[in-house]
Amino acid sequence: MSNLSQNIGRAFYGSFRELRDVQREATTPILDGLDVIVLSATGSGKTEAVLAPLVDRYISLMRSARGCTVLYVSPTRALANDLLRRVELPLDRLGLSVGIRHGERNDLSRASKPNILITTPESLDVMLVSHEPSILDVRAVVLDEIHLTYNTQRGFQLAVLLRRLEAAAGRLLQVIGLSATVADADNIWHFFRPANQPVVVRAEGAKPLDYRIAHLQNHSELAGLIDVLAQGRDAKILLFANSRRECDRLGAALRDNTILGGDVFIHHSSLACDARLEVEKRFQQAPKAICIATSTLELGIDIGDIDLVMLYGSPGGWESLLQRVGRGNRRSDKTNVVCLVSPEHGNPFLGALGFEALLSQISEGRLERESPLEVYGAAIQQVLSTLLESNGSYYRIADLASLFAPWPHLVRMTIESMLAALTLTGHVRPHGFQNRCGAGDELHRLRDLSLIWGNFPTRTRDVKLLSRGRELGAIPSINLLRLRPGIIISFAGRQWRVSKLGPRAVDLERTTEGSTLEIGYSGSKAPLDPANVEEMLRLLEAGVSFRKITMGSGDQFREVAGRLRQYVRWDQIPMVRNPEGYYYFTFAGKVLNSVIARWARLASFDAGEIALRTEDPIDFSQLPADPYKLHSVASQVMQVPENLTLFQGLLPADLIERELVDIWLKTPVFARSLERLSRATVVLVPMSQIAELMPS
Repeated sequence: MSNLSQNIGRAFYGSFRELRDVQREATTPILDGLDVIVLSATGSGKTEAVLAPLVDRYISLMRSARGCTVLYVSPTRALANDLLRRVELPLDRLGLSVGIRHGERNDLSRASKPNILITTPESLDVMLVSHEPSILDVRAVVLDEIHLTYNTQRGFQLAVLLRRLEAAAGRLLQVIGLSATVADADNIWHFFRPANQPVVVRAEGAKPLDYRIAHLQNHSELAGLIDVLAQGRDAKILLFANSRRECDRLGAALRDNTILGGDVFIHHSSLACDARLEVEKRFQQAPKAICIATSTLELGIDIGDIDLVMLYGSPGGWESLLQRVGRGNRRSDKTNVVCLVSPEHGNPFLGALGFEALLSQISEGRLERESPLEVYGAAIQQVLSTLLESNGSYYRIADLASLFAPWPHLVRMTIESMLAALTLTGHVRPHGFQNRCGAGDELHRLRDLSLIWGNFPTRTRDVKLLSRGRELGAIPSINLLRLRPGIIISFAGRQWRVSKLGPRAVDLERTTEGSTLEIGYSGSKAPLDPANVEEMLRLLEAGVSFRKITMGSGDQFREVAGRLRQYVRWDQIPMVRNPEGYYYFTFAGKVLNSVIARWARLASFDAGEIALRTEDPIDFSQLPADPYKLHSVASQVMQVPENLTLFQGLLPADLIERELVDIWLKTPVFARSLERLSRATVVLVPMSQIAELMPS
């Protein structure tokens, strides 16, 4: 702590026996006013690592400024609320204050403005449009969990907001990024802060990861496994599921069916905020419990020390896996994780192989993300937000274009193309003769409906679930078509009887009867990372041992892997022919398999992650190895309207195509797979020899 003032060091680190490496290494560059990316595991003290030197650097300004000196941008409200609880005490010791500004709370309404303001990207947008004076004193911005918004619409919104904030404040800002998982720090910063070079502080010597794979036949076997793990000891278990439906289902199956009794908790985004906070509090206080959660607990929300992380189904990509396992075993020198393979997730052999592939990617360091993407949807949102900021006056098109100057894909001609499209829809009103534009009626309508701030995919409307007037959560309104008074549903691991049905709310009563209806949630299952599918191929060719399977079909899986090894190789494509057509085992991922099918002009096909089924044969020797030669085909495959944001829907057709194709061109595994498949030999294989890879 030699570089920190003594009182600040004591306030933040007084209870620490010693500083962690990341906390020591981050101090000097932050004190020097440099941009910094801090990369370290969840729970490793990144927050203190950046706030302590930021407070030290700016404490004099904090005590004299009327507004906020440090802005801390969180990707979620839940993480913002949790962060507030964690930093209030050390800041209070220094006579400083911290507050929150998001959709559920606004501490800027207080007479005395907080020295440090925690907010979300959307609320920062609101503050800029409303000319909030408190943020004009900001000197530094912290971007938490920066990997979550990299190469996303929300991330580009945040990147442009930083530039707008600098313009409003009249100064360059010091920006700090935090993440537990990043493949390439330079790419991250090029996306958020082009032409700015950060200092990268990376924690070395991550804990070894000790994993086991359990093949379960049913929920009863899971309950039995949990009993074994919790027997005779205090055990805090965090079980991650991949959907809200799975959380509800597992909660109902495990509650009161294990030695944990009623200490089975559910945590997902459909629960009301108060309900989630109650779960976090009770789980943290319980000496022995299990919490079943979706990605809502992947982030650094404080739920106490976790003894074991369990994964119910593969999370699909290495980033999510690292984020999840990083929540556990902070008190030990290794991370323990149990990977659960269930019939609920399809082919159990592929489920186990998928886990092995993810863990192999991590151990071998094959961690990659696409290079910085050209984002247009959030750019159009920021054009509209900037026009609202002008308070009804006309805005020079040259000034709008200059806002995006750091990003080469957003030249003035592109901005003018966006404005022309927005003029046709009534969102923008051009000036009669000057080269200016202003807000149109449709833009004001978006603001009135509070739809202007968010770069989220469009979703169906939700209805509230109430019990005795207390909000339990919310579910998609499509469920109203199946609900009726008297029917019993499962929600948050408990059974409820519908007592009253309305267009905006459903009243429920607790019951012990078994549920007759499962709630349906919006959203579809995310596809596997194609690099993970590629790693499956590598493992099968090398001879995967499955030695970590401690429950279930280990011997059977090893026999299957040994048999497949003679057919599954980097330089050949196994092919099965049956009455349904041809099955090509490409190990290319769903997107690339779909691109191949469209390139081959197949009238009928089924594209899976591992196999491509067709009615006609494919000549892979003619497949282009250069992704750019397939970009027009890829643009058709990658257009998924239900996953687009409102603002992507306002883009001219050529820009939405360029945005989607850019993902195709900048994902490294697509180029590798095309090169491999174009050179590979197709080998006819008996179905009996490769049955475990056949689509179910």
